[in-house]
Amino acid sequence: MSTLWLIDIDGTVCEDIPNETPELFKTAKPLDGALEKVKELYANGDRVTFFTARTSSHSEDTEKWLTDNGFPYESVCYNKPRINYGETYHWVDNRNVLATFVPEGLK
Repeated sequence: MSTLWLIDIDGTVCEDIPNETPELFKTAKPLDGALEKVKELYANGDRVTFFTARTSSHSEDTEKWLTDNGFPYESVCYNKPRINYGETYHWVDNRNVLATFVPEGLK
């Protein structure tokens, strides 16, 4: 059985770029090891959806960046709620959701 990974973009697979500077999305630098880790997940039969606070108005630049940088993915979910540093992000679902660790290679 495969695993579905929901992976943030900014600060997780590329340098952390806030929505207030979307012109930088096109030139973001991938974080060391992130591409290899996402490719490894796919090679293991897992699925990847990027889950980002970037808004849907950034979809064209975001998906072009992912493709141009070689990131395999199933889909991108935009408009993730933004939280402030120090706040806690809880996800409540009717299915088990594990987010207790970050795989080596992702930040």
